[in-house]
Amino acid sequence: MIAIDMLTGKTVWDKQVLTVEKGNKGFTGAPLVVKDKVIIGANGGELSGCCGPIIALDAATGGIAWEFDTVGGDERSRASWGNDSWKVGGGGGWMTGTYDPTTDTVYWGTANPAPDYDWSGPNWMKEGPRPGLNLYTSGVVALDPNTGRLKSYFQENPHDMWDFDGAVGEFVLLEREGKHYIVHPNKGGYVYVYLDEPGFMPLRLRNVWHLGKTANFVQGVNPETGELIGRRFLHEGMNKALCPAIDGAISWNSGSYNPVTGLYYKVGQEWCQDIEVQKVDRPKDYSGQNYFGATWNSIPPPGYESAFGHVSGRDPITGHVAWEVVYRYPPLASLLSTKGGLVFVPGADGMFDALDAKTGEKLWSHNDGLGHHGGVISYAVNGKQYIAVVTGWGSHVSGNYGPLFGEPFLSMPTDNGQLLVFGL
Repeated sequence: MIAIDMLTGKTVWDKQVLTVEKGNKGFTGAPLVVKDKVIIGANGGELSGCCGPIIALDAATGGIAWEFDTVGGDERSRASWGNDSWKVGGGGGWMTGTYDPTTDTVYWGTANPAPDYDWSGPNWMKEGPRPGLNLYTSGVVALDPNTGRLKSYFQENPHDMWDFDGAVGEFVLLEREGKHYIVHPNKGGYVYVYLDEPGFMPLRLRNVWHLGKTANFVQGVNPETGELIGRRFLHEGMNKALCPAIDGAISWNSGSYNPVTGLYYKVGQEWCQDIEVQKVDRPKDYSGQNYFGATWNSIPPPGYESAFGHVSGRDPITGHVAWEVVYRYPPLASLLSTKGGLVFVPGADGMFDALDAKTGEKLWSHNDGLGHHGGVISYAVNGKQYIAVVTGWGSHVSGNYGPLFGEPFLSMPTDNGQLLVFGL
């Protein structure tokens, strides 16, 4: 982690945060500044090792203030990994969490366990490479930002067999009828609505609703308890048409909540995978080796000629759909809604759309010439409002677009990008 003087560009401090002692880890998300702390979560859910730490540094000095281990950090976690498999259990929180000042709580989404995919089948509590619930992976933890103490948690996918983790960094904090809620989507396409009461163990659920259309890794989720209904167990060998694909029904890109319309705008991705599950030998403890239990290739959902995406405006608590627009290519960039009633959608094919926030009607579109894979913001200068968006293509997820869709993605460059600004 590096701290830089924002006026001069000079380095204030430069600190090593992670070592390879407990397995290779790294950082892919942005840091979160909370009061006098800088908090960041590690990646490494596909690597042999632990403990997927979330780390807080002193903002003034760079000294490590606290560390929370998402794997093996307390007795509850260690007891949920049979055969001491927490020592090779992966975990982490590779995207950025959020801070709620009303309860002085940091909420962080947690990553998948290792091995990524396993062959344990219906007896996963006692058999396979990592028997048990595998706490605190594939869910949410609520932490005290001052000490790193665990206030509460909720494991959205106990013993995640499918890499549909909860590390999505999006937490929408909102108030309705005097109650405070936290809306958190995960990769499986389910959106969890929690009551913002971190003193309860586990976190209290208000609802769970499904953003996707084609997921079949479970038949559903109990909206009152969060229990997974009708888990699809993977067996050794070929498993056809597991939905969604490893890239998720929801990816890293964030949606947008508009308090004027009361709607939550979100991208959904509809694609599946044929996955061949393999029994792999357990690596040495903390070795940092790749620890995958499968290979796969992305396919269209059963009953559809092609993969596709959609953008919808929904009630964030109930999931009720106000409108939905289908996109031939799933958008991979984040959305932006404005007080003036617009929703901006940066498309994978380079088209930049402005939709009516109440109806989803397309009001304007511009070809930016290259796929969007980043963010979009609004700002004002001298009373005039501007919209800025970045183009740029190339990632693990976007690498599937060529095989799935052909052009324009087969020839789309991955070494280019622009910042474009539009005036409203």
